[in-house]
Amino acid sequence: MKQVYFAMVCATLLGGCDTISVPSSTGERELRPPRAGIQIGSLYYVREKPTADLSGPANLERLCSVNLATYGVTPSEGQTVADIDLLRKYDASGGLDGIKNDFFSLGLSGSFSDYFEYKLTNVKRVDISYDEAQRIFNNRAFRNDCTSWRGNINGNEWGIYQIQSVSVGDVVFSRKPMNFSTDANASAKIAAFEPKLKLSLKREAQMSFNGKGVVVPFGPILRN
Repeated sequence: MKQVYFAMVCATLLGGCDTISVPSSTGERELRPPRAGIQIGSLYYVREKPTADLSGPANLERLCSVNLATYGVTPSEGQTVADIDLLRKYDASGGLDGIKNDFFSLGLSGSFSDYFEYKLTNVKRVDISYDEAQRIFNNRAFRNDCTSWRGNINGNEWGIYQIQSVSVGDVVFSRKPMNFSTDANASAKIAAFEPKLKLSLKREAQMSFNGKGVVVPFGPILRN
């Protein structure tokens, strides 16, 4: 009976939902641009068709904030996650193809990752349980101050997501220490190429090179 009621409310306020949301997979989706301040439990939208696919990046835009303490929810913290190699990821996706000719024209070989690091380090995953997220959603999403978004969002058929988890860390860019004894000009070549790489990374990641408490992956629950 509770599920039937929820489905009816969903159809009324969200412009129609075929099924009740179910827990997302344990994977996470890339936040682009990466940034601080993404709140667990809160509702966001993305200017895309609603999807459970985690493979593509998403730019979250805030819908409805949640104060977890109001619901007696304390997110789990301290689960250490491996560093995320942003440079290798952006290179593999083709986002840095435009500067590869410049790289090779300097007589450099290998990959960008042989000479530079651009990563999310000191990464910790913070999350709430699906049951906690569901309880918050049922109590918060349909209050008056939280439904004013539905006109534009549903009219454009954009995706609505509740954040169940985030991976937070520090974004750092650095030049790797190298042994340049075999090429006296290698250090100068790397230094000359570095500004071009930084500019391309800034465009691809849509963010600056350093930051504390930055979210890169997030775990969404589809709420359409």
